[in-house]
Formats: sequence, C-alpha cells, structure tokens
Amino acid sequence: YVIGEASRAANWELYGYDRPTNPRLKALGDEIVVFRNMLTQSNTTHKSVPMILSSVRTNEHDELFRRKGLPALFNEAGFRTWFLSNQSPQGAMIDKLARDADSLIYMGHPRYDMQLLDTMKRIVEADTENDLLFILHCYGSHFSYHQRYPREAAYFLPDDDVAIERQHKQKIWNAYDNSIRYTDTFLSSVIGYLASLDACSALLYSADHGEDMLDDDRKRFLHASPTTTCWQLHVASLAWFSEDYKRVFPQQAAAAASHENAPATTHALFQTIADIARIEADYVYREASLASPSYDTTVRRCYLNDHNRAVPFRATGLNGTDLAYFRRRGIEL
Repeated sequence: YVIGEASRAANWELYGYDRPTNPRLKALGDEIVVFRNMLTQSNTTHKSVPMILSSVRTNEHDELFRRKGLPALFNEAGFRTWFLSNQSPQGAMIDKLARDADSLIYMGHPRYDMQLLDTMKRIVEADTENDLLFILHCYGSHFSYHQRYPREAAYFLPDDDVAIERQHKQKIWNAYDNSIRYTDTFLSSVIGYLASLDACSALLYSADHGEDMLDDDRKRFLHASPTTTCWQLHVASLAWFSEDYKRVFPQQAAAAASHENAPATTHALFQTIADIARIEADYVYREASLASPSYDTTVRRCYLNDHNRAVPFRATGLNGTDLAYFRRRGIEL
C-alpha cells in the first residue's frame, strides 16, 4: 500500500501529460490498472493521509479519533504489518495510526524513496513465515522538488533549487517532473520486485493530494488553502496484481480493471486494499472498493473543508479553468 506525496495526475504521462514522466510504468501496459478518476478528500497531508489509512468516510471525520485504521485491521486478520515512512514523525493522527503496525520505521536522510524498497526487500528476505502488509509512505513530490530525487535522476534540465517566483517557473516544473519520473522508477521497481517473488501479491498506490505550480493567473503555488484547484484535487492512483493473485482472486483483479474510469475519492483506498486482501470486518464495505464487482459508482463525492465538513467538490472554490480541466478528462463532479 503505497501512499504518494503531492503527486498530481496532470503531470503524469499515464494521464496524458506530454512529457515522458512515466516511461517505466507506461512500458508495463495492461499489467497496471490506472484509476483515472481519483480525487483527494483533502489538499493537506495531515488530513488526507489519516483518511487514506482509515475506513472513515468524508462526512464522518470525527470518527477518525475513535476508529482503528488499516494497520490494526491487517493485524487482526493475521498479517505481519510494517509501516515504512519517508516522512518525519509529525505528532499527529498519521503517527497514531502508523504506530498500530507491528513495526514502524522512519527512514533517514537523504529520504529518497528507493530506500523504502531496499528496506522492504531486507524484511521480505528475512521473513518466510508470515503474510505481510507493507505501508510505504513516500517522500514523493512536495516542494522543494529538487530534494526529492538523486542528482542522477535529473532528466528535465535545468532543475536548479530556486525561489518560488514566476521567472523560475520552468526550473520549478522541471524539478517537479523529475520527482514524478523518480516516482515512476520507484513504483516500477517495487512492482518488478514483487513480480520476482513466488508470492500472491498486489500493490495499490495513490497520492495524498496534488499541487499548484503557478499554473494560471491565480498566482497559486503548492496547496493547503481555503479554496481548491483541479491540480490539487486530481491525483495519480494505480494498482498492480501478481500472476498468482490474478489466478487465486480473478474477480478482484478483473473488477479493479473494470473500474479504471469509475468516479472515486481517496476514501476508496482503505476499502480497496482491504478487499484485495479479502478481509471481512466492521467498516469494510465492498460497495466502496474498486476491487469489488459491487462498487457503487453513484455515491456523491465530497471534500473535507477547513472546518472538517464534507462539501461537494463544486463548492470548494473551483473556477471555470478547473471545471474545463475536469470536463476534458471526462470527470463529473
């Protein structure tokens, strides 16, 4: 279960971007399922990630403080659970949910996401007994983008670490696109490693939120404001299933593939990973899982605003540019 950071769909080649930011994932073709209609529930990490780790719906935010999350669910189902984080401890709800895992490891500097895979490999090779859940919380694509990938991964140049000023826009975009390309390398490497194992395995990825990068005359940069934009809301998300998984659980793999264009929010992620593992429990709803044939596409999608209230996406400050973006991609709000 891979949680990305600030990875907006608009800059992914898999979503139609005109730069080669996903060469390795693109080469996998039909081996991956790309969820093209995924919207985040919040444009802030400290709100979005706990919701991603929880069964709590957008309109149930207060339940977040009373309900256990994903690591606890998999623990009770008999998995050995590992939470590997490339983020610093925040003393917030993310850390509380992460501590429910059997083991919690925070990566050290330089925090490049391939460190997560290296650590996961060592754990898998040492544990031949247990069913395993890995939650990998990525460093991803948050500003300063220049810090999110090693120098040898700089493909779009120049990518200098510069101040947030409009005259530096191209360098900022180059650095951001390099971070997306590094995520492409990371995810494809995790998939390649899982495919090499004699195991029934699956991967689910989604970013927590997107990003503004001086896209239009609103002079917006980054995220986390009272109003939202299309670039904050539309996030990259995908799934992969091993050949063994598709043989043992063909219905779940086929259902995920059939829902590539289904409307979803990041609320579906908890439900989908639980369903992929075939876990049945309170607060696990098949109709909310993208890996279920009974996924309900009619549920109205909502956003968690600054007052922790669920509101329709059209009530989040979107303007004509944002609505045109969604129309071009066939996304109905």
